[in-house]
This record gives sequence, structure tokens and C-alpha cells, in this order.
Amino acid sequence: MPACGPQFPNNFLESGETTLFAAPQAEFYAALDRIKLPPPRFHASVPTNGVYGYAAQTTATDLADLRAALRLAKVPTREKDALLKAHAAEREKLDKYSEESTEWHESNQWGWTDGEFKLLRKPTPPKFPAVQVVPGLPPEIGDYFRGSVAWHQEHTNEARAIWSALLARPAAERHFRSTWAAYMLGRSANSNKWDQALQSFQQVRSLATEGFADTLGLAAASLGWEARIHLQRNQFEAAIELYLQQYATRDWTAGESLRVTAAKAFHSDGAPLSELARNPHTRAVLTAYVLTRDDRGMHLAPGPQAPVRAWLAAVEAAGVRDVGSAEQLALAAYQNDDMETAQRWINRAARSPTAQWLEAKLLLREGKVDRAAKLLASVVDAFPIEPATTNARPKTTFADSLEMDFPYNDPAQQTVAIQVRAELGALRLTRREYLESLDALLRTGYWLDAAYVGERVLTIEELQAYVDQQWPAGDAGQSSPATANPSEPPHPETDGVTPPPPGELAPELLRERIRYLLGRRLTRLSRGAEAAPYFPPAYRPRQQALLQALDTGRDPALSADARAASLFAAAQIARHEGMELFGTECAPDWHYTGGNFEFELTPQDRATNTTTRALIPSADELRRYAASGPDPNTRFHYRYQAAFLAYEAAGLMPDNSPATALVLCTAGSWLKARDPQTADIFYKALVRRCRKTALGAEADRKRWFPELDANGEVIKPSAVGIPPDQQ
Repeated sequence: MPACGPQFPNNFLESGETTLFAAPQAEFYAALDRIKLPPPRFHASVPTNGVYGYAAQTTATDLADLRAALRLAKVPTREKDALLKAHAAEREKLDKYSEESTEWHESNQWGWTDGEFKLLRKPTPPKFPAVQVVPGLPPEIGDYFRGSVAWHQEHTNEARAIWSALLARPAAERHFRSTWAAYMLGRSANSNKWDQALQSFQQVRSLATEGFADTLGLAAASLGWEARIHLQRNQFEAAIELYLQQYATRDWTAGESLRVTAAKAFHSDGAPLSELARNPHTRAVLTAYVLTRDDRGMHLAPGPQAPVRAWLAAVEAAGVRDVGSAEQLALAAYQNDDMETAQRWINRAARSPTAQWLEAKLLLREGKVDRAAKLLASVVDAFPIEPATTNARPKTTFADSLEMDFPYNDPAQQTVAIQVRAELGALRLTRREYLESLDALLRTGYWLDAAYVGERVLTIEELQAYVDQQWPAGDAGQSSPATANPSEPPHPETDGVTPPPPGELAPELLRERIRYLLGRRLTRLSRGAEAAPYFPPAYRPRQQALLQALDTGRDPALSADARAASLFAAAQIARHEGMELFGTECAPDWHYTGGNFEFELTPQDRATNTTTRALIPSADELRRYAASGPDPNTRFHYRYQAAFLAYEAAGLMPDNSPATALVLCTAGSWLKARDPQTADIFYKALVRRCRKTALGAEADRKRWFPELDANGEVIKPSAVGIPPDQQ
């Protein structure tokens, strides 16, 4: 994680159940793929580089057709090559003009002037080149190209006359350009001649069916253009049916066209929703739309929207009863906070996994946690987690296409398989199934919730047994995945080190995280020798240094000076590396965020949260939480531990010694900013025991801790910005 700050993953125990009750979103294209359509009669030919590739694709296809026509005409190779080269040069002129013309149109600048919206600057348009039809071309290809030249010169009537004449030729003389001519007659029709355009697009498909060449995939494209005319007429059913046929040809543009058509249907006055609801194809498309976010600002879900409610009513009135529609409409109702309608559709969904999951959410809203947990447990396996090492499996069911959308979290999207298991883990916590709760939350990557359970709810014996059984040590030489250089461990208070976001199922990373949490908890309980194997390799040397310093400092066989030096060394390690060595992952230290941020992740916060209906902590959880707190149970508790280790060291040192004064002043300074009351203990000891030292005398004069430089010397007041007359 970069040092810019921590991730903010969605979690259940701190979010006021927003995450628990969140509605999934469906994937629009996956819904289209599930519609049972007849096998396509035609195949699309869509350029791989998007809309900007159409011109290049057209030119390449034109030359390929010319080559085939010349070969059929048995034109000699030298003449054939010359014709191809000459025609390619003429086409290049036309393509270059088309590109320059597009740039010219896009360079026009419009703006307000003199109270009117006008064209402020109109650069000189490109000059149309001298394009020739190469003599010797096959007549149909030459005629079509002549019509194209007229079209680019905006001589539309002339172009249409040429293409119409081409289609009037005998069938044997227009094998390669019949579909092209019919297609362009449809494209070039005026808006007041839509019926004529429809006939032309239908003719394209008839010609392709009859065997005329369709190397450019114009039969498939004609479906979309015909659908567009119906859409402009608000004939939504016809438009959707044609766009679906185009989509079946694998034309990627049809999917977005279907989304636009659905949006327009919902935003048009008087759209025939009842008719669209009765048609299985249109019903599938419109239902998919209401279940999906539309990034273009025309989205209907989530939220209580009148169009969605109208759609739900229309489908219900149409007497729809199939299971597929029922589970989808149940979700649409749930997304839009219409829980009564959601329950009706759930009842019709024949116990589909998605419907049962939604029913569990409704039970939770009513506070029926036990029933909801049992229902979730019975359906969780119907949402399999996809192994990260395999290719994504096809989204053949509605459940496969669902995902959670948390736009303000990291990651923003979450799989439903992860969500269902995490919900079950959170519910098991309220049912005092603590080990099961930890396991579910951890394996789904909801680290913050898992850390709460493992650190504050389980006893240390329960946690250690669980870790040893489920997450045994791996390769002893394995370095920390979170550590770029094992010899330089990250510092949570500055680096913002955080665990993986939910759903990031990296077993080795999860293994390290839970073992590291256990190691720090054991260290807090003075069981450091047991803790050592649980630490990541990068932290073990410093953990061992802390233990050694503590053992030496408390060895009665050693001299007081040696013990004091070791205890102060342990205090310094605890102060500067305590977060890494025994800081709490959640409250109060928040190792999770490097100590930079706090969350409301305590049972008290959850118990007093007015939005809590399902995840209410039990009395047993509250008791366990209280019993597992660090000493003291306050933010940055390790600083207090460090300070009192230093106090213990000072107890072995003589009064009025500069070294004793330095230890007491240093230790008190670790607490003075956050807790002056506790720091006062060190200040008073400093003055009482070391008044005859320069440091103690300055503390007595100042009535607080003096400022020290890097060498432990008192900084003169003027050096810290205090004028001499105010000293």
C-alpha cells in the first residue's frame, strides 16, 4: 500500500449494516448472453480497433474483393497488380479526404456571442481531391466507387442513382457490390424516407441470403441501422428485437445500443411497458437494464424510482411467472426498497439461490438473525468462489453475473460469492459461533472484521489453536509480502501498511496476517517466546531484541546498571517499534491503518448504533471484548508500556544522576502531548529525584519537561522561539 494512506474496505461490523443490507448489481452484457436467441444467419465484421478502424477495414475489404473479382475474370497477373495498385491510390485519396473532413468538422468552435450561440471560427474546409475511377475495373466495383466519390462530395442524389443502377444490373454482374449498394441506399435515405431505408436494409439481408458477397458484414450491420429507425420512432419492441439479432452476430456495438434503447423506453412518455413486459426478449433486456448501473447518467437503479416501480407493476400485470424473471424482479424490487414486492417475487422464484439470499436479507431487516443465518448457510455453496488461478468461468446463471458495488471502498466491486460468505461470517459472530465467524471473514478477505474477532473476541487459546490448525507456518524463509525489503520492515505509523482488500484471496498473505496478529497478541501477554514463530521474518530480529532486553533487564543476577540499561533499551524499542511488535490491529492502537485513523469498530459502537438491526453484539461478546484489551486500553498503548519500562529502569538508577534525569525526561516526553496527567508522574519523579541535575533544575524552573536536542542536552528557551524577556 502506498504511503498516501490506508485502504477503506467495506466491512460489516463498523458500517452500520450498510454493507450487510447492500443490494447487488447485475451485469448487463451477461444478461444479454443468457437470452435464448436463434442462431444468427449472419456474422458481424467489427474492426478490433473500434470505430476508428472502419475506414481501414472498408478499404482492405474493397481491395480484397477487387482481387477476387480480377481473379475470377482471369485478368493477367501484371495487369491485375497494376489495377490493384492504381485503385488503392485512388481509395487512399478518398480516405485521406474523409479523415481531413472529419477533423475540419471537429475543429469548428461554437460559442455565445452577441446573445447568440454561433460558429466562432470555421477553418477552411479541405479541398476535395481529383479522384478517378481506374479504367479496367470490374464494372460493379467501378460503379460502386463512383457512387462513393459522389457521396463524399455530398452529391447524395447522384450517389443514390448510381447505386440504384448498380442493383438493376443482372445478378451475375453484381456479385461483390450488391450488399454494399443496398446498404448505402439505406444509409443515405433522408429522415422523411424511413420506410424506404427500412426496405434497403432488409434488402441487404435478402441479398446476403441469396449468396451475394457480404465480406464486410453489412447484413449484420443492417440489423442495427434498421433497429435505429424503429428506435427513432419509439417503436421499442421492434428496435430491441433487431438489436438482439445484431448482438447474436457478435457485433459488440449492439450491446450498448440495447442499453440506450432500454434507457429511452423508461424515459419516454407513454412507452408501452405492458407490451414490452409480455415479450420475453424485451422483458429480459429492460429487466437487465433496471438491475444495472448506467454510467451515462440515465441509470434507474438503485433507489426508489417511479419508472422501476412502473416496470415491476407492468411485469406483474403481464402474469409473468418464470423463475428466471422472478429472481431478477425480486432483486429489482429489493434494490428500490420495495420489500413487499420483493417478497412476492421471491415466493415465485422456486427457491433459486439468489432469491433465497434476498430472502435472508429481508429476514435480517426484520431482526430474524437465526433464520437468516440458517438460510444463508444452506445456499452459500450455490455461490462458488472462483479460484484465482483459473480462467473466469462463463456467467451462465443470473447469480454468476451479480456483483457488489461499493464505490467509496477499495475494491469498488466485490463478488457475490465473497459477499454471501462474509455476511454469514458476520451473522455467526452474533450467534456466538466465533471460530466459524473468524474463518469466514478471514477467508473472504474482510480483514478488519476478522481481526476484530481474532484479536478481541476469541481467547488467546482459541486463536492460537485455530491458527496452528488452519494456518500453519509455511516456508520459514518466506519474506513478508507486504515488505519490499525484508531487511527494512515497513513502519505502520508512517507507511500506512494495510492488509489485502476484501476478495483478494491470496492464501499466503492471509496466513501471514493472521499469524502476525497472533504473534503481537502473545507478545502483549508477555508470552514473547511463544510469539516469535508467528512473526513475519522481517520483524523477528527486533522482536528477539525486545525479548532479550527484557530478559536481561529483569535478571536479578545482573548489576543494577546493566539491568537499567537493558530496560531502557527495551523501552526505546517499545516506543519506536511497539506498533509492529505488539500493537493491536483494531482498537485502541489501529495497526491496521498504521495508527493514522480510527474506526468505530467496538461492540459498544455497534450496540448503540441506531441503524443496527442484525449485528447486535451478545453479552458474551461484550465480556470477551472487555477481557482482551491491552494494558492500558488506550490509543498507542505501547507508548505507555515503553514509558513505564523506562520508569522501571530509572528505579534501578541513582538519584541526581544526569542519566537518570535523561531517562525520566525522555519517558515523560513520550506521553506529555497525548496524556499530560500520566506524564506528570514522570515530571514529578524527575524534579523530586534529580533536582540537582541541570535537566532536573530546568524542569523545576519551567514546571514541565524541558526541550532536549538529539544529544539529550537542554535546548535554551530562545532557541525554541521564546524571547528572553518571557523566559
